[in-house]
Amino acid sequence: MSIEKIMVELDWRDISDHYYERHDVHTHLLSLFKARNVVDFSDLLVGIGNGHGNYSASDHELGPKILEENVNSRKRLYDVSEKFMELKNSNTVPKLIRDAGLKYFQIGVGSEASCMLNPAVCWVTNTKTVWAHLLFKHNGNASLANEELRLYRNGEENSDMAYSKWRAIHKEMGASSDVLIKYSVKYTKTNVENMNYLWADSISNALYELNR
Repeated sequence: MSIEKIMVELDWRDISDHYYERHDVHTHLLSLFKARNVVDFSDLLVGIGNGHGNYSASDHELGPKILEENVNSRKRLYDVSEKFMELKNSNTVPKLIRDAGLKYFQIGVGSEASCMLNPAVCWVTNTKTVWAHLLFKHNGNASLANEELRLYRNGEENSDMAYSKWRAIHKEMGASSDVLIKYSVKYTKTNVENMNYLWADSISNALYELNR
């Protein structure tokens, strides 16, 4: 199926509603951060209590593991979040995640956290967004996108190999997210100023769900 036909099939009103839900969570996260409410902030950042805070963590029940299996986890999440919010370029996100050294806080969860905090700069690199990226790469061929996605979901790889592969594709995701945003102009008038990568993530989520 062509990209154009796939995009027409999407429910753009639903995508817009999804985006505004995430927008509200973004605003709440910033307010918690500014108030230095480390407990509620760290819970929401890893999708505890509200899955809209981080689907990558919530879908795989990683939030409690991140908080419980890392020493001083809440402060470390707060500290790396401060670095995410200062970024002017998302290419350094994988290094910041790696340097944080938090078990289960890998590129999927970490990049989503960075986007929720700084959506004008940081994009999401998780299963859903990578699949959308691969769908465009293969000109709408979902079978090829699914086949290539398996390379990024190989559970037998060690952490260094997996990190290296996800770090590499993270660099490609900004351009593909920009393409999604450009395509969306045809179908909706949703105002996404300064929230562009949060909007791209909402479209990616819809594309992924369409494929299931």
